[in-house]
Amino acid sequence: QLGPTEYVFPAAGHTRFSHSLGVSFLAGQFVERLAEQRNPPLNITPSDILCVKLAGLCHDLGHGPLSHTYEAFVKRARKGEKIAWQHEHASAALFRRVV
Repeated sequence: QLGPTEYVFPAAGHTRFSHSLGVSFLAGQFVERLAEQRNPPLNITPSDILCVKLAGLCHDLGHGPLSHTYEAFVKRARKGEKIAWQHEHASAALFRRVV
C-alpha cells in the first residue's frame, strides 16, 4: 500500500490490516475524548465507543486486490449505474453479510 516509498523507508509497513488497526485505535481515542466532554454533555455510551472502534476496524473491508486500482476497474465495469460503486459500499455490504 505504500508504493515506492518502501525503497526510501525500508522499515515502513502499511498493510491494509495495520491501517485498519490504526484507524480503529485512533477513532477510539477520539470518541473517548468526546465522551469525556461535559459542556455540553454528549451522552456517548460505552456501546457507542465500541461501535466507533468497530467501524474503524471494518471501514476498508470492501477493498479488492490492488486497492484503489481495483476500485477504478469496478467503476468502469459498472459504468451507467445510478449510484457509482465505491469500496465503502462494498465494506457495508460485507459487514452486513458477516454480522
